[in-house]
Amino acid sequence: MSQMTATATAPATARVAPRPLRTPARTSTRPRLRVVDAAPLGSSHVGYGMLCASLVIAGLLLMLVLNTVRAEGSFVLSDLRADQARLEARQVSLESELAELRSPASLSRKAEGLGMVRSPSTAVLRLSDGVVLGVAAGVDGEQTFTVDLPAPGSGEAVLDDLAGPGGVATPEG
Repeated sequence: MSQMTATATAPATARVAPRPLRTPARTSTRPRLRVVDAAPLGSSHVGYGMLCASLVIAGLLLMLVLNTVRAEGSFVLSDLRADQARLEARQVSLESELAELRSPASLSRKAEGLGMVRSPSTAVLRLSDGVVLGVAAGVDGEQTFTVDLPAPGSGEAVLDDLAGPGGVATPEG
């Protein structure tokens, strides 16, 4: 059944409940309402607003300082990396120079410059058991070396004077 048919079958007379009458006893127990003024503003919120604004400004300034320090650190790091690269290049060049100075050809040239002559054969002393390996042949006996040592306590300057150029004793001949 639809609502239309349901309302059609309902009785046509509706009952309305009577309104109760106001009794004076009820009004006497309830307080009377009256108009009052608006609540006064005892304090303003200016101080709280100033505090919040100062905290925000302080936070922004702190972020600015931290960012500046970080950027400065970045520049210092960049300079240090450039120095490191320069020093590594210097190390590589010094190592190659040292390897060239330690080479047998370089040592041979320096020895000849000091008046040393090549030995026709060599002998090697094995330190573990003290055995001499190989046969050492003598060199022309006409050239000899003389090293004059200064008296004890005379100082190192005298040794430098006696050693000659390059700090090495010179051959007599």
